[in-house]
Amino acid sequence: MKKLKLIYNPFSGNKSFKFNLDFCFSVFQEGGYEVHPFRSIQPGDIAKHIAEMDDIYDAIAVSGGDGTVNIAINALMNRGLRIPLGIIPSGTANDFATFLGLKTGDVENACRIILETTPQNIDLGLVNGNLYFINVCAGGLLTNVSQTVDQNMKNALGTLSYYLKGMEQLPNFHKIPFRITTKEQVIEENLYLYMILNSTGTGGFTKLSPESSVMDGKFEFLGIRSKSILDIPPVLLKMLTGDHIKDEKNILYLKEDYYKIECLQEDFKIMETTVDGEMGLKMPLEVEVLPNIYPVFGQFSKNTKKA
Repeated sequence: MKKLKLIYNPFSGNKSFKFNLDFCFSVFQEGGYEVHPFRSIQPGDIAKHIAEMDDIYDAIAVSGGDGTVNIAINALMNRGLRIPLGIIPSGTANDFATFLGLKTGDVENACRIILETTPQNIDLGLVNGNLYFINVCAGGLLTNVSQTVDQNMKNALGTLSYYLKGMEQLPNFHKIPFRITTKEQVIEENLYLYMILNSTGTGGFTKLSPESSVMDGKFEFLGIRSKSILDIPPVLLKMLTGDHIKDEKNILYLKEDYYKIECLQEDFKIMETTVDGEMGLKMPLEVEVLPNIYPVFGQFSKNTKKA
């Protein structure tokens, strides 16, 4: 019988996944898998568990948000494992799961995708040679929103809580000088924030980079230029529909396989970045694409295929 490792974070989102455990066991067992569960109880235990796993599994299912998936991916890559990964989205935003056609709360569909589809090798990001990400690496203003939103507010309002917290921070916006180096060019630009995207969205915005593919060996870079603060709300509204890509006045858009990001303001207080919504490394950053390196289950649309 095939073996499946089920890792779940009981504190993700509205904390309801625990009510679906028996159902998951039933679906996976009927599909021919022997299920080995692991329940996260404290920070660091998922990475430790994967580092110490003795058995070789045919698949691994992770229930949680983007941060939980990121922890699992880093632990698996650090061990040199390429166990096909399935996501059961149970966090607040679940950005990468959404990109893969998975709906938060639809546990049955997520389980059946693992059983009934063939995993596809997708690109991952590598930051400064030692930190992996599956969806996004971001820096500048607003990028710490997911860290500062109250958990009760997250549970009650979901992704809307991110929008509200972001709007709350707008009066504090100020220009930040960055140097962005690719293999082809060096750009010095005043930005409010930047995002390096593997998929089409983050923070509940699903159309930040409408043409993104997780199999093309490229990442999209989106930077919001530091223009008048009055221009920002319209830009954020455009981001909901994907219309911002053509707004060269307010958006810096690049598509490359390597970026070096430097902040040229020495006293900038938010030098930390985020990866997949969790705290990342301090700038400067070197971000590179690892093409088609990890097998993932999902409903792959035309945009997820190789360009």
